[in-house]
Order: sequence, then C-alpha cells, then structure tokens
Amino acid sequence: MINKNFCMSSYLAFRYIERDGMDFYPGLKHQNFQPLLEDNTVKVKTYQDIDCEIQKQFDALKGKRLGILLSGGMDSANLAAYMRGQDAYTFRFLGGEYGKEELQRAEYYANYYGLRLHYVDIDWSVVEKYLPACIKAKNAPVHSIEPQILAGAMQAKADGVEMMIVGESSDLLFGGMDQLISQDWTFDAFAHRYTFLEPTEVLKEPVDMSYLYERYRQGEKIDFLKFMDEVFSIESSSSYMNAFAIAQMPYLDPYAKLRMADPLDLNRVRNGEPKYLIRELFHSKYPEIPIPNKVPMPRPVDAYFKDWEGPKRPEFRRDIDMTKYTGNQKWQMYCLEQFLNMYEPLKIGYTTGVYDLFHIGHLNLLRKAKAQCNYLIVGVSTDDLVEYKGKRSVIPFEERKEIVGAIKYVDEVVTQENMDKLGAWKKYHFDVMFVGDDWKGTDKWNKIEADLKEVGATVVYFPYTKGTSSTLINETLHKLRE
Repeated sequence: MINKNFCMSSYLAFRYIERDGMDFYPGLKHQNFQPLLEDNTVKVKTYQDIDCEIQKQFDALKGKRLGILLSGGMDSANLAAYMRGQDAYTFRFLGGEYGKEELQRAEYYANYYGLRLHYVDIDWSVVEKYLPACIKAKNAPVHSIEPQILAGAMQAKADGVEMMIVGESSDLLFGGMDQLISQDWTFDAFAHRYTFLEPTEVLKEPVDMSYLYERYRQGEKIDFLKFMDEVFSIESSSSYMNAFAIAQMPYLDPYAKLRMADPLDLNRVRNGEPKYLIRELFHSKYPEIPIPNKVPMPRPVDAYFKDWEGPKRPEFRRDIDMTKYTGNQKWQMYCLEQFLNMYEPLKIGYTTGVYDLFHIGHLNLLRKAKAQCNYLIVGVSTDDLVEYKGKRSVIPFEERKEIVGAIKYVDEVVTQENMDKLGAWKKYHFDVMFVGDDWKGTDKWNKIEADLKEVGATVVYFPYTKGTSSTLINETLHKLRE
C-alpha cells in the first residue's frame, strides 16, 4: 500500500517504516530486519557462558580474514579479544578532534589483543557521498549511522576483509538501554520518551503513530521491555543489514545469537550496572582498566547541523523551531527531505499579488504558473502593503487569502508583508518566480532577476489578460453605482 504521509510520520517517530507493506511510492518496497527467533538462539546465565558461546562462533570462522567495527565501548572491545591478528576499523571524526577518548580506548583494545587498527575518517563529505546509496538500497530514509558503516565496510573490503564483526545487539539483549528501562513507565510517559521526533511538530499532514504503543498497553502502564525487544531491535539492526548489504560484505553479530536465560535484573541495571553480564565479561578480558561507560556509536551530528536552517520542502511546516531539536532529530528531517528530493523532485513556483476582486486574469496567471511547476506558492499582499503602494483593496486581506487558497492551481497561500523577493526566496526556496510582463525590463525587476539568479532561481514573465483588471472592474462598478 502506498501512503507517503504514514511513511514520513513513521520514519520520524521510530526511525524506520514500522508497517510492512506500507511504502512511500509505487515500486519502492522497504525491507526491515527480522530478529532471530528464540528457538535459534542460545541461552546464557553467566558471563562465562557468554564467553564460551562467542568463542564457539569465532572457532567456526577460523581461516577467514575478519574485521571488526571497534569503538571505545564494551561490546566491540569484548569481541576484539577473540580476534588476535585480525583487522579493526575505528571511526575517526573531524580529523580526530571529536571523541578523542573513544579513539584512545579503541587504540588500547587493539594493541591489547594485537589487532591491526585502521581509521575510517568520516566528515560531512563522506556522509554525503554514501547517503544516496543507503537510501536507494533501503527504499526509505535511513539512520544517521548508515553512511559511516557503509564507508567502513567499503574500506575493509578494499583491504581484503571477508567478514565484518559487530556488537550492536548487546545493548538490547543484555540491558544496555538503561535510560529506556530506568523505570516502570506509564503509557504516556514512555510514548513521549521513545518517540524520536514527533511528526505533528514538523509535518503539515502527520499521521498518528500512537497505534504502535497501544499494542503494548497494560492499562495506564506499558510493557516497555516487550516493546524494546520487538520494535527497537528492527530499527537498530536494519541499519547494519542495509549498509553491509550494499558493500556486499557478510557480517556477524555474535551477541545476536544469545539470550539471557534469567529475567533481566532491573534493580542491577537501575543501580549503575547496565549490561552487568557484559561488564563482567569485559572485566575478565581487560582486568587492568576501568569498565567504560556505555556510549552510542559516535557521530558528530550536532556539529554537522549546527547552522542548518531546517527542511524547505512543502511537506514540512513553515514554523519549525530548529533550536529545540538535537542533531539526531535534525538528521531525521534532513534525511527525509533528501529522500523525497530523490524520488519526488519538486519545482517550486512562487508568485504574488493583491488578488482584489478576483477575476479571469488572476485565474489565467495561476493556471499558467502551475503548468510550469509542481508546487505553487502564492503570496497575497496584506491590506497595509496595498495601502503602502497607494491603493486600497475592496476585499479585505483574510478574504482575499481564502479565495486564492480555494483555487485548485494553488498549493500553498502565504502572506506577503513586503516587496522583498530575495527575502521571500530565503523563506520559501522557490525555483521560479512568475510575474506579469509589464514589469519586464524595468530597473527594479532587472535587479530582482540578478539577485534571484545568484541563488539559482529564475523569473518567468506572463502577459496579462487583456481587457480585465481589478482596477478596471472597480472603475466599472463605480460608474454603475453612479
């Protein structure tokens, strides 16, 4: 089923398209990761059990050249202990200025177990390079880690690595999502906490995503552990699956084949021991150093989007306050906009006028404008602006605006408070502006043309419909009344 508004809302709220069979556009079928069934996993009770089972998995890979995505956290550090003489790939951002402690810990782990450490240097240009491939493969907008995972996979493949090792599922399986399991949530509080970006805040036509939380409702409470197991696992693992598939690089997450035999001890997690079994395994592998705090895969999204003004496409609201959002939330909006631009490129048109005593000339101009763009924004002059020009409108501003908005050729009506066309472009980012040809060749519009050309927009002049205008109609009415 095709439902663009649903897919946009689901991606913003959950970072993936939650409903199978629901897609943005015809021919674009997204694919979600499907976790292993419990029957295909091994239950573990102690860190020694984990150690034994992971060792068995690595024993089965003897003879293969392996690589590991090695961060400064516990999960990949533990797996590095089984990979002496193999290759490790650590993301280095902004020339090493971002996450220095992470880099130092990764270097320590690699040296401790004799891995060949390679840096994967990531900056915004690398993200831009690999993002289109990630989007095209998934047929949907993607998680912010996917371009960098793809970059790492491609580098490892060029080095001759045959399989990559990751440790991403440890958080979910062993109690690492400590903030999300920090309390017995009420239904509303958990829904608010888990939603990555509320669609109603940024989309013009959002779809309510609360149905997903309702599946796990228990009165005023929610089964948040089951929600995490069934929802978060898809969102997280799909990112790795997509990136490695593009690189045609097999990968293994040894933790994904394990399950805790005993219920998660929430008291231990909530009293400073998230992933207590993994912490114990880490201590056995690196007894000389403190156990590091849990950190997500690093990515300097706050730096990337520090000065980003926000999305410009018409699917997004015009009044988004970008100062209230994190870098990761800004990525959600940015990536969704890039996806839409890729599969539904827009030519945005813009025109303005008073539209007093709406007549056939107005209709002809709007019809012609819409024929040359696929999204038409129309600015209606306020009463104050009309009077500033030495005129006075017969029809009040709000009524004129409502009339223009009812015309089928108009996609969006906005208020024109001044004559600054470049300022309008900065707000609406139109590709082409339409105007009557009586202005063509004037000094004023030659200057406007030059200014708009600098930002990549053009001006198209239309001939006015002869024999009709609001002024002429008004004069005729005066004569009739006399």
